[in-house]
Amino acid sequence: MILRTARELIREKGFENFLPLEVAQRSGVSEGMVYKYFKSKRELMERVAEEWFEEFLSEAPVPDQDQPLRDQLFQVIWSSLMSIKREPALTRFVLMELRADPNYRNLPTYRQSRRFAESVVSVIDLGIRRGLIRADLNRKLARDMIFGAIEHATWAFLRGEDEEFSVEVTARGITDMILDGISTQKPLTTEMIERLEHMASQLANELHNARMTPPAG
Repeated sequence: MILRTARELIREKGFENFLPLEVAQRSGVSEGMVYKYFKSKRELMERVAEEWFEEFLSEAPVPDQDQPLRDQLFQVIWSSLMSIKREPALTRFVLMELRADPNYRNLPTYRQSRRFAESVVSVIDLGIRRGLIRADLNRKLARDMIFGAIEHATWAFLRGEDEEFSVEVTARGITDMILDGISTQKPLTTEMIERLEHMASQLANELHNARMTPPAG
């Protein structure tokens, strides 16, 4: 009950304005009861994020080796984008607060994100085995490019600067950009590498600046 209510409040008010007292009031319990189960506001929010991430992982598509490679990668990217669209406040909390934590690699959310990242790598590995993706590909770089593109494409939405984005169109665009760059039929050009690296660098700067600036609205 407390976790569900906390998630509703984070969704409504953003993690920046989240108060455990309001969770208690809406749940019909004392604030002390909230702190009986969670040592701090931060711990409560982390647990909400963990529950959300676990829910996302349980719903994420399982790669089907009989499907075309492009469809598999599209489904993985689509599910990530849809999760962001459904829970922008929690996404901001993970990107701006948890990932900036020096202890992030020891948090459950880090291990959860690694599990999802493995699903992307498994699609890339399948493409290599099928001879559709170059065998000399840097798999880690390709994975980072995919997630960097997802974050970059949704950042204005997360900041409240854009009201909407199309999950379908964005997922298709990222899928095509990545696969057309790493396939055996079309080598990854220096220009494309530089463009994607610039995108990743720009996103990192935006994330850093965003921690210093409250979101719009």
